[in-house]
Amino acid sequence: MKLSFLLLMTFLLSSVFVPAQNTSKPDEHNDLEHQRIAITGCLTKNSHKEFEIVDEKGIGYRPYSATVNLNQYVGQIVTLIGKAGATHSVDAGAPAEPHFQVSEVQAASGSCKK
Repeated sequence: MKLSFLLLMTFLLSSVFVPAQNTSKPDEHNDLEHQRIAITGCLTKNSHKEFEIVDEKGIGYRPYSATVNLNQYVGQIVTLIGKAGATHSVDAGAPAEPHFQVSEVQAASGSCKK
């Protein structure tokens, strides 16, 4: 009797402490985080003085760089090359835009439409 009770308790306790496995699919932005990609669009600054660019698919990004002076490209159509990062949103209801770490800028022809 004691032995069966101990076996039952061991089984129950061992099932409680088994870690859960993550079976969720990675989201699209996580896939982009590790890839070097190019984004072409109009580089602007918002009212918070943050850089913004919207690609041909209508996806908005918040580009930043410690090595490239993005200010000289504001108001121009450019191709930014770099890596997409995590999404960020200050306002709870605002859509999150992924950050984009720029390593290179290629000027495209034309300026932004007003």
